[in-house]
Amino acid sequence: MRRWLALAATTLVAPAMALTVPAAAQAAPATARTGAITAPVGAGTGAANALRRQFAKKTGITVHETARIRLDGEVLFSHRLGGRLRFAPTGVDAADVSIVAESGGPGGDARTRVIMLDGHQYMKSSMYDGLLPEGRTWLRTPGADPAGLAGDGLVDALRPEVLAAVLATADGKASGGRVGGAPTTLLHGAISLKALGKVSPTARIYQRAAGKKKITVPWKLWLGADRLPRRVQSTFTLPTRHKSPALSISTDVTFTGWGGKVTVTAPPAYLTVDVQDLRYVPPPPPDFTTKIEGLVRDEH
Repeated sequence: MRRWLALAATTLVAPAMALTVPAAAQAAPATARTGAITAPVGAGTGAANALRRQFAKKTGITVHETARIRLDGEVLFSHRLGGRLRFAPTGVDAADVSIVAESGGPGGDARTRVIMLDGHQYMKSSMYDGLLPEGRTWLRTPGADPAGLAGDGLVDALRPEVLAAVLATADGKASGGRVGGAPTTLLHGAISLKALGKVSPTARIYQRAAGKKKITVPWKLWLGADRLPRRVQSTFTLPTRHKSPALSISTDVTFTGWGGKVTVTAPPAYLTVDVQDLRYVPPPPPDFTTKIEGLVRDEH
């Protein structure tokens, strides 16, 4: 089982990178109050509206994320992501991030820079050494989804509908201290994977792996006085057919620089090669929902 888990680690941590670009977010039915958060009730609508206002202004943010997969408590795979996301009225429409993936397997660490812009994904990584023509350092592929880059965790706080659904399950709050220099309120709670799957493309992928098993996703969310998300943590465990081992996935994401302008530029054409022009294209990672031994898929 450990061999299958190692092979599928990238798919587990970053399933959202393969998703299509989401449709424009629908307007919320009510306008939130301004000012500091006074109670968890109604915080979801206010936060979703605040996020949509940032989209409309075409601003951007800086994002940092850490994601880990643990098998029986032991870290099997992790990655660190950092970079900039650009907003459009429909949501995140461009990204320039660096990703460091770490595993205990023979492949070791992998460092990749990813630029998503105008429907294309540009990738620069040592993983492509020997595959690209001489003098080319970037691989371009179609069908990029910048909105999914910071959505490896189930609580994708940059999707208004996800933000609203999660905050609707808040069961408490506390002072969150400062995150990125901004004072915050810490809200916490838990949402079922099934409910989250109704608004989150990433959650739907994990729900397929879980089948009919009931999974709860505990979460913590730090909101600024402007109701914008500053940090989000989530963790959940995928059941197996046996009592052990347990496979858990946790993410910790911070968002800073709200209201700033972000510029994303594609790599120079003379350094780029299209994936269809390669003689050999590496196969995609295995689908963990069907290939990992032991994951529950009880559809009966």
